[in-house]
Amino acid sequence: MIAAGEGRPELQGDHARRERGERRRRPVEVLVLYFYPRDETPGCTREACSFRDAFSAYSEAGADIVGVSTDSAEAHRGFAQHHRLPFGLIADTDGRLAGAFGVPVSSGYTRTTVVIGRDGRVARVFPNVRVDGHSDEVLAAVRAAR
Repeated sequence: MIAAGEGRPELQGDHARRERGERRRRPVEVLVLYFYPRDETPGCTREACSFRDAFSAYSEAGADIVGVSTDSAEAHRGFAQHHRLPFGLIADTDGRLAGAFGVPVSSGYTRTTVVIGRDGRVARVFPNVRVDGHSDEVLAAVRAAR
């Protein structure tokens, strides 16, 4: 698992197909990458919606949110539309991005969130995430990483 202080792995390539969310009002200073098992499952939907509901607070804090799972870009489009997600989703169908971050994969990702500061270094890692209250914890880490 990647650790605080390490540089972030490269996010470019076929494995980083991002579906665009709404336009940002402020420059991005912090990136929140949250790895989740599958679109449209109860826990993953709650997690995505909690980030959606706090999206304006994240934007005000200068953060961008990106969800990552092994689902296809098409599945991500449907999930994002269904739940009105204002942030991007990466279709990491081959698991390379998760592997670069050291996120455990068995039958889907182990729920993990990584906060990356403006210097490109990992500011905080949340392994084995419990959904309830997680978005608030991540937002506090975002504010601390600025």
